[in-house]
Amino acid sequence: MLQTVSPLILKLSLFLVTAVVTHLVMSFGQTLIHYKVAHHPMGGKIFRNHINFHHTHYSDAHLVSRKYLGDEGNTTPYFFIPVFLAGGCAYFLLPLNLFVVMVIASAASFYAHVFFDKEYHVEGSRLQRFTWFRRHQELHFVHHRHPNSNFGVIHFFWDKILGTYRTPDAGA
Repeated sequence: MLQTVSPLILKLSLFLVTAVVTHLVMSFGQTLIHYKVAHHPMGGKIFRNHINFHHTHYSDAHLVSRKYLGDEGNTTPYFFIPVFLAGGCAYFLLPLNLFVVMVIASAASFYAHVFFDKEYHVEGSRLQRFTWFRRHQELHFVHHRHPNSNFGVIHFFWDKILGTYRTPDAGA
């Protein structure tokens, strides 16, 4: 019995590790693109669009609205370019079952990024009842008050690694 369970547990563990690593890589990539492209003039149109739309509509005086206004200034769709390039390489390097897990985890991570960014800015979000959500929302709002910090949307530990983390109660 133990011999038949072990390969299954090993395979499920490998799927779980693949999904978690994929999500962390996606989260880091989204944070890095937000930091180095959407908030840097080298980002060209992406930079201008993000700053002139998303950060204009959601400034310090107006961080939430009844309806999400950030689609036009959202940098997340541009993240598909490196994802498709990395996915193409992974297709040739990984076994098909791990590639499928990676694709599903990438899609879930991408969806979570878009979902949370919208929920942070929508008035009366149903997630407001959760302490963890209110904490993440406040960390995101720090980014809108101080655009050189807190580029993460889901995980702010990447900002700690990049040196761009700022606590909500940090001085001006």
